[in-house]
Amino acid sequence: MLKFGMAVLSDTHLSRTHPFFFHNWSVARDAANELHPDVVVVIGDLSFNGPVVPDDLDVAAAEMERLSAAHRLVLPGNHDVGYGPGVGAEQVITEDIRTAYRARFGYDFWCFDHGGWRFVGLNPFLFATGREAEHEQNRMIEDAVATHTGPIGVFTHVPLFGNDPDELGTEPSATIPPDARRRLLDKFRQAGTVRFVASGHLHRHKRMRFDGIDYIWAPATAFMSTAPKADRWGGSPLVGFLHFQFDGDRYTFDVIEPDDMINMDLRNWMRGPRHGYYKLAAQPFRHPN
Repeated sequence: MLKFGMAVLSDTHLSRTHPFFFHNWSVARDAANELHPDVVVVIGDLSFNGPVVPDDLDVAAAEMERLSAAHRLVLPGNHDVGYGPGVGAEQVITEDIRTAYRARFGYDFWCFDHGGWRFVGLNPFLFATGREAEHEQNRMIEDAVATHTGPIGVFTHVPLFGNDPDELGTEPSATIPPDARRRLLDKFRQAGTVRFVASGHLHRHKRMRFDGIDYIWAPATAFMSTAPKADRWGGSPLVGFLHFQFDGDRYTFDVIEPDDMINMDLRNWMRGPRHGYYKLAAQPFRHPN
């Protein structure tokens, strides 16, 4: 088994018409490249409003090419492909949206082996859809954990749960649906080889451990929020990314907060009837001149 490094970034929210977060992305990207990781994983919300604005996907895809690791893997977030069904979201995944994502980024779920580890990337918005793509992903997961005896790391944009694997009544858009979560956890526990599950989405860093598995939330590169709705998840609101180091079947990670990143707080932006992410996304930013 090899020693190797991995940078894990999330929630970049890139757009030509809403360029608010390019500064933080460029700083995080350069800092990640300076670490010379063997692998980079970007776990979703690559774009600002991808389901509606294809150019946001184009911009995000071009920026991902500027990550210099030998192996670069990305996963979709809700701002790239929409949410799954049953969430009551304004944007819901369709095959057309999924096709647009795949045309730019490749597979939306994957299995990748490196240095004796197996890494499994999920598209959490396929769960509970009943589509063939959901069945394909489930078969991939089953095969991935059944055919690898070494350690496994799992990546998903949306965390499996907020505070406890058995919780009920969580905000549907915040975590993976409970039935899908239970099936995943059963597979992971039976395999006994899953070491961690890394996720983004909630723009917070947090680490929990249940049944021998670490659940690690990556901070966003774009922004954080200290609003009460976000604070209930605990963890630390900050901007940055994660740096993993693997040595045989062991791993450690650090939270990287580059000095030049700005802790932009969307506390005010996310509240009030006239505001909210999707309302502002519908209004392109224009320079006053």
